[in-house]
Amino acid sequence: NPRKGQKQNRRPVYRNSPLPEGEVRGLYFVPQPIIDATRNALIDFCLAGIRDGGHEGIAYWAGRESGDSTIFLQAIVPHAEHGPGRVMVSREEVGRMQRKARESRLGLLCQVHSHPGWDARHSDGDDSLILLPFENMLSVVVPHFGVGFTNITDCCVHQFQDGLWVYCSPRSVADHIVVVPTTECLF
Repeated sequence: NPRKGQKQNRRPVYRNSPLPEGEVRGLYFVPQPIIDATRNALIDFCLAGIRDGGHEGIAYWAGRESGDSTIFLQAIVPHAEHGPGRVMVSREEVGRMQRKARESRLGLLCQVHSHPGWDARHSDGDDSLILLPFENMLSVVVPHFGVGFTNITDCCVHQFQDGLWVYCSPRSVADHIVVVPTTECLF
């Protein structure tokens, strides 16, 4: 992960175009069980391709928006085509997931997928293959196939801003995306 002292190049080696950088817009709340369920799903995808050296995985976070705040309430894991270095979800499957989220009066508001190594910045394909991006949508990329994913600061967060995917600074991720524990004992 480039946040943990690793050297970070300005442009990932799997990009031909520049990767815009900026700050997270809005405030986001992620309950810890959403992180845990997502990590488990990403690791399941990886293990499904263990003979190939691991496969990338994907999940979506559904939630509700109110003003400039968003709360994620559900992780939804799609049927996906996956292999070494790729994971793809069909348009039909995205539609099925949207209907599933709407059953709970939620919307699909974030895509989460894994990369095999430490560099979890968007590739050119990540920019172009996200179906139905919308202003302020988040795309979270988890390094190392999700192994060790416990907090949003373990990832690279991108946000769709003014028609482009923007890599959000680690400081703005820490300041604007809050992982909420479901229990807190203060005695």
